[in-house]
Amino acid sequence: MFAVTAARIDADDPLAGLELGEHAEPAPPDGWTTVTVKAASLNHHDVWTLRGVGISPDRLPIVLGCDAAGLDSDGNEVVVHAVIANPDAGGGDETLDPGRSLLSERYDGTFAQRVAVPRRNLVPKPAALSFEQAACLPTAYLTAYRMLFGRARLEPGATVLVQGAGGGVATALILLGRAAGYRIWATSRSEAKRDRAVALGADQAFSGPRWGPGTSSGGCCGSASRPASAR
Repeated sequence: MFAVTAARIDADDPLAGLELGEHAEPAPPDGWTTVTVKAASLNHHDVWTLRGVGISPDRLPIVLGCDAAGLDSDGNEVVVHAVIANPDAGGGDETLDPGRSLLSERYDGTFAQRVAVPRRNLVPKPAALSFEQAACLPTAYLTAYRMLFGRARLEPGATVLVQGAGGGVATALILLGRAAGYRIWATSRSEAKRDRAVALGADQAFSGPRWGPGTSSGGCCGSASRPASAR
Protein backbone atom coordinates (compact mmCIF):
# COMPACT_ATOMS: atom_id res chain seq x y z
CA MET A 1 0.00 0.00 0.00
CA PHE A 2 1.04 3.63 -0.44
CA ALA A 3 2.25 5.45 2.69
CA VAL A 4 4.19 8.53 3.82
CA THR A 5 6.95 7.55 6.22
CA ALA A 6 9.64 9.10 8.36
CA ALA A 7 12.69 7.17 7.17
CA ARG A 8 15.45 9.28 8.70
CA ILE A 9 15.85 12.01 11.31
CA ASP A 10 17.26 15.39 10.29
CA ALA A 11 16.84 18.22 12.79
CA ASP A 12 17.98 20.87 10.32
CA ASP A 13 16.18 19.62 7.20
CA PRO A 14 13.25 17.48 8.38
CA LEU A 15 11.79 16.92 4.92
CA ALA A 16 15.02 15.15 3.95
CA GLY A 17 13.83 12.20 6.02
CA LEU A 18 10.43 11.97 4.33
CA GLU A 19 9.74 9.06 1.98
CA LEU A 20 6.66 8.30 -0.12
CA GLY A 21 6.04 4.87 -1.55
CA GLU A 22 5.12 1.29 -0.82
CA HIS A 23 4.79 0.11 2.77
CA ALA A 24 3.75 -3.19 4.31
CA GLU A 25 0.05 -3.69 4.94
CA PRO A 26 -0.98 -3.32 8.61
CA ALA A 27 -1.33 -6.51 10.61
CA PRO A 28 -3.74 -5.68 13.46
CA PRO A 29 -3.29 -7.69 16.68
CA ASP A 30 -6.21 -8.94 18.78
CA GLY A 31 -8.55 -6.11 19.69
CA TRP A 32 -7.39 -3.99 16.77
CA THR A 33 -8.85 -3.48 13.32
CA THR A 34 -7.93 -1.89 10.01
CA VAL A 35 -9.34 1.43 8.81
CA THR A 36 -9.30 2.42 5.16
CA VAL A 37 -8.21 6.06 5.33
CA LYS A 38 -10.35 8.55 3.41
CA ALA A 39 -8.75 11.70 4.87
CA ALA A 40 -5.91 12.51 7.27
CA SER A 41 -4.90 15.82 8.83
CA LEU A 42 -1.41 17.28 9.06
CA ASN A 43 -0.12 18.10 12.55
CA HIS A 44 3.08 19.83 13.60
CA HIS A 45 3.76 16.57 15.44
CA ASP A 46 4.72 15.10 12.05
CA VAL A 47 7.45 17.69 11.59
CA TRP A 48 8.70 17.06 15.12
CA THR A 49 9.00 13.36 14.32
CA LEU A 50 11.12 14.12 11.27
CA ARG A 51 13.30 16.32 13.49
CA GLY A 52 13.72 13.50 16.01
CA VAL A 53 11.59 15.00 18.79
CA GLY A 54 9.82 12.34 20.85
CA ILE A 55 11.10 9.45 18.77
CA SER A 56 14.36 7.52 18.50
CA PRO A 57 16.01 6.29 15.28
CA ASP A 58 15.36 2.65 16.16
CA ARG A 59 11.62 3.21 15.61
CA LEU A 60 12.14 4.23 12.00
CA PRO A 61 10.82 3.86 9.41
CA ILE A 62 7.35 4.70 10.71
CA VAL A 63 4.25 5.94 8.95
CA LEU A 64 3.47 9.53 9.89
CA GLY A 65 0.06 10.96 10.81
CA CYS A 66 -2.01 11.08 14.00
CA ASP A 67 -5.57 11.72 12.85
CA ALA A 68 -7.81 10.19 10.22
CA ALA A 69 -11.35 9.46 9.15
CA GLY A 70 -12.33 6.54 6.99
CA LEU A 71 -14.11 3.19 6.79
CA ASP A 72 -13.71 0.38 9.29
CA SER A 73 -13.56 -3.28 8.27
CA ASP A 74 -17.38 -3.43 8.24
CA GLY A 75 -17.71 -0.36 6.02
CA ASN A 76 -18.81 2.02 8.78
CA GLU A 77 -17.71 5.67 8.57
CA VAL A 78 -15.45 6.33 11.56
CA VAL A 79 -13.09 8.88 13.09
CA VAL A 80 -9.79 7.59 14.51
CA HIS A 81 -8.85 8.60 18.06
CA ALA A 82 -5.05 8.82 18.02
CA VAL A 83 -4.15 8.14 21.67
CA ILE A 84 -3.00 4.55 22.22
CA ALA A 85 -3.10 3.74 25.93
CA ASN A 86 -4.29 1.39 28.64
CA PRO A 87 -7.68 2.72 29.86
CA ASP A 88 -7.08 1.16 33.29
CA ALA A 89 -3.71 2.85 33.86
CA GLY A 90 -5.21 6.27 34.59
CA GLY A 91 -8.21 5.14 36.57
CA GLY A 92 -10.36 5.04 33.46
CA ASP A 93 -8.90 8.13 31.76
CA GLU A 94 -6.43 6.74 29.27
CA THR A 95 -4.89 10.16 28.65
CA LEU A 96 -3.39 9.85 32.16
CA ASP A 97 -1.58 6.61 31.28
CA PRO A 98 2.15 7.43 31.56
CA GLY A 99 2.82 4.87 28.84
CA ARG A 100 0.43 6.38 26.32
CA SER A 101 1.50 7.31 22.81
CA LEU A 102 0.06 8.82 19.67
CA LEU A 103 -0.22 7.01 16.40
CA SER A 104 3.08 7.50 14.51
CA GLU A 105 5.14 7.32 17.73
CA ARG A 106 5.19 3.56 18.44
CA TYR A 107 2.66 2.39 15.88
CA ASP A 108 2.32 3.32 12.22
CA GLY A 109 0.21 6.41 11.68
CA THR A 110 -2.54 7.52 9.35
CA PHE A 111 -0.67 8.80 6.26
CA ALA A 112 -1.38 5.55 4.46
CA GLN A 113 -4.14 3.84 2.56
CA ARG A 114 -4.88 1.72 5.63
CA VAL A 115 -4.02 2.00 9.33
CA ALA A 116 -4.35 -0.45 12.24
CA VAL A 117 -5.95 0.93 15.42
CA PRO A 118 -7.62 -0.46 18.56
CA ARG A 119 -11.33 -1.01 17.96
CA ARG A 120 -12.15 1.11 21.00
CA ASN A 121 -10.40 4.05 19.31
CA LEU A 122 -13.03 4.26 16.59
CA VAL A 123 -15.80 6.85 16.89
CA PRO A 124 -18.76 6.96 14.48
CA LYS A 125 -18.31 9.84 12.04
CA PRO A 126 -21.16 12.37 12.22
CA ALA A 127 -23.03 12.31 8.94
CA ALA A 128 -22.98 16.11 8.79
CA LEU A 129 -19.18 16.15 8.54
CA SER A 130 -17.12 15.30 5.50
CA PHE A 131 -14.19 12.93 5.90
CA GLU A 132 -11.85 15.91 5.59
CA GLN A 133 -13.63 17.83 8.34
CA ALA A 134 -13.80 14.81 10.62
CA ALA A 135 -10.08 14.09 10.20
CA CYS A 136 -9.27 17.52 11.65
CA LEU A 137 -11.15 16.90 14.88
CA PRO A 138 -9.38 14.35 17.12
CA THR A 139 -6.10 15.77 18.40
CA ALA A 140 -6.80 19.50 17.98
CA TYR A 141 -10.38 19.57 19.23
CA LEU A 142 -9.88 17.12 22.10
CA THR A 143 -6.91 19.19 23.29
CA ALA A 144 -8.92 22.41 23.08
CA TYR A 145 -11.97 20.83 24.75
CA ARG A 146 -9.91 19.64 27.69
CA MET A 147 -8.28 23.06 28.06
CA LEU A 148 -11.57 24.96 28.07
CA PHE A 149 -13.94 22.64 29.86
CA GLY A 150 -11.57 20.67 32.07
CA ARG A 151 -8.43 22.44 33.19
CA ALA A 152 -9.48 26.09 32.79
CA ARG A 153 -12.63 25.79 34.94
CA LEU A 154 -14.13 28.83 33.30
CA GLU A 155 -17.31 30.53 34.43
CA PRO A 156 -19.99 31.67 31.95
CA GLY A 157 -18.98 34.96 30.38
CA ALA A 158 -15.27 34.48 31.08
CA THR A 159 -12.61 35.97 28.84
CA VAL A 160 -10.27 33.49 27.16
CA LEU A 161 -6.92 34.55 25.71
CA VAL A 162 -5.77 32.40 22.78
CA GLN A 163 -2.14 33.07 21.94
CA GLY A 164 -0.92 32.28 18.44
CA ALA A 165 -4.18 32.23 16.51
CA GLY A 166 -3.02 30.39 13.40
CA GLY A 167 -2.84 26.76 14.49
CA GLY A 168 -5.26 23.88 14.79
CA VAL A 169 -5.70 23.98 18.57
CA ALA A 170 -6.11 27.76 18.46
CA THR A 171 -8.83 27.43 15.82
CA ALA A 172 -10.62 24.84 17.94
CA LEU A 173 -10.33 27.03 21.05
CA ILE A 174 -11.91 29.98 19.25
CA LEU A 175 -14.78 27.94 17.80
CA LEU A 176 -15.52 25.96 20.98
CA GLY A 177 -15.14 29.01 23.22
CA ARG A 178 -17.43 31.07 21.06
CA ALA A 179 -20.03 28.29 21.05
CA ALA A 180 -19.84 28.14 24.86
CA GLY A 181 -20.50 31.86 25.18
CA TYR A 182 -17.02 32.97 26.31
CA ARG A 183 -15.43 36.23 25.24
CA ILE A 184 -12.47 35.29 23.05
CA TRP A 185 -9.33 37.41 22.62
CA ALA A 186 -6.69 36.15 20.21
CA THR A 187 -3.13 37.18 19.39
CA SER A 188 -1.00 36.72 16.31
CA ARG A 189 1.88 38.53 14.63
CA SER A 190 0.12 37.97 11.29
CA GLU A 191 -2.58 40.42 10.25
CA ALA A 192 -4.18 37.76 8.06
CA LYS A 193 -4.37 35.31 10.99
CA ARG A 194 -5.81 38.00 13.25
CA ASP A 195 -8.50 38.72 10.65
CA ARG A 196 -9.25 35.00 10.37
CA ALA A 197 -9.52 34.67 14.16
CA VAL A 198 -12.16 37.40 14.20
CA ALA A 199 -13.97 35.76 11.28
CA LEU A 200 -14.02 32.50 13.26
CA GLY A 201 -15.65 34.22 16.23
CA ALA A 202 -12.97 35.92 18.31
CA ASP A 203 -14.22 39.17 19.79
CA GLN A 204 -10.88 40.91 19.33
CA ALA A 205 -7.45 40.06 17.94
CA PHE A 206 -4.20 41.72 18.94
CA SER A 207 -0.60 41.85 17.77
CA GLY A 208 2.32 41.74 20.20
CA PRO A 209 4.40 39.56 22.52
CA ARG A 210 3.00 36.72 24.57
CA TRP A 211 0.92 37.75 27.54
CA GLY A 212 0.22 36.04 30.80
CA PRO A 213 2.04 33.54 33.04
CA GLY A 214 2.52 29.92 32.16
CA THR A 215 1.89 30.20 28.46
CA SER A 216 3.42 27.69 26.10
CA SER A 217 4.15 27.46 22.42
CA GLY A 218 4.00 24.81 19.76
CA GLY A 219 1.10 22.65 20.85
CA CYS A 220 0.72 19.20 19.34
CA CYS A 221 -1.09 20.58 16.35
CA GLY A 222 1.35 23.32 15.56
CA SER A 223 -0.26 26.18 17.40
CA ALA A 224 0.92 28.34 20.26
CA SER A 225 -2.31 28.31 22.18
CA ARG A 226 -3.82 27.77 25.55
CA PRO A 227 -6.15 29.73 27.76
CA ALA A 228 -3.75 32.02 29.61
CA SER A 229 -6.22 34.15 31.49
CA ALA A 230 -9.85 34.07 32.39
CA ARG A 231 -11.87 36.55 34.35
